[in-house]
Amino acid sequence: MIRLAWLQSRTRTLLGAAAVAALAAAAAVTGIRLSSLYDRLVADCRTNCGLATARFLSHDQFLQNALNPLIQALPALLGMFWGAPLLARELETGTYRLAWTQSVSRSRWLLTKLGVNGLAAVLLAGLVTLTVTWWYRASDLVATDQYAVFDRRDLAPVGYALFAFAVGALLGAVLRRTLPAMAATLGLYVVARVATTLWVRPHLLPPVRTVTSLLHAQFGFVAENGSPVTMVATGSGPPGAWTLSSSFVTASGHVAGSAELAGFVHRHCAAIATPPSGPPGNALPPANAAAEFDACRRHAAQTFHLLVTYQPASRYWTFQWIETGIFAALGLLAAAGCYWWVTRRTG
Repeated sequence: MIRLAWLQSRTRTLLGAAAVAALAAAAAVTGIRLSSLYDRLVADCRTNCGLATARFLSHDQFLQNALNPLIQALPALLGMFWGAPLLARELETGTYRLAWTQSVSRSRWLLTKLGVNGLAAVLLAGLVTLTVTWWYRASDLVATDQYAVFDRRDLAPVGYALFAFAVGALLGAVLRRTLPAMAATLGLYVVARVATTLWVRPHLLPPVRTVTSLLHAQFGFVAENGSPVTMVATGSGPPGAWTLSSSFVTASGHVAGSAELAGFVHRHCAAIATPPSGPPGNALPPANAAAEFDACRRHAAQTFHLLVTYQPASRYWTFQWIETGIFAALGLLAAAGCYWWVTRRTG
């Protein structure tokens, strides 16, 4: 049965291996050159580092723009083109009955197909992820936020691939049609990824909260759609941290709402809240604009502080292991559901 499973998946597995080999060869040639360029331009930079960094990042633009989308799409593609047709095609055409009427049991038939193809999918995803992570190692040293590429590096894409493959196999077994199973796999995978990114990952561990002065934050004023002028400020955590939110708080710890902030501007920053009439873009006299802005900012700093919520840089690998474990567990649960459905409900 293992030999049969290999023969059935041989073509796509060999094509996948060839694609990985070609990617690894291209990454090896350009990645070594990119690392050398980083050492010359950026690593020991003392002056004009911004220019040196821009020059470094301008190299190998094609791979810079291609590898990130590739690693993002790979798990979904494995789920759609490897997982979904795995059982759906045989159930749709009825060829599974031939195997079941021989000496092969349902359990052995299913476990062999899932094991051989699932292992190939995970290995393929792992090799591509390893290649992409290695290639970007110099570019990622320039970036200040490692969490920005969290789902495109290290362990996480392997967990996504296992999940997508197992979900595809389950949906193929339930729907018994290849194209609907492929579409459903893509939809469910996208929903799971979006939900995890927006609502699960930020709360995998309790975030750290710190209070900082408005004088140390990016500060400004905004008025949208005719609403009163209000203050805005953006803070950030330590270098490498994932900043989740920043909000105005009073000395008592009360989070200030937009109405409270607009009222403060109206009472204490009159020149900004009700600028004199004049040509657009010249609300404050140029000689007084900077002084008015600075005075209002200092007054606001005496009344409000900025509450910054973030996940520290030191938790990056903890988050990688946790999220990979979550998707791997969901994948194994989907595989178990597939086993139950095929052995108990498929006839």
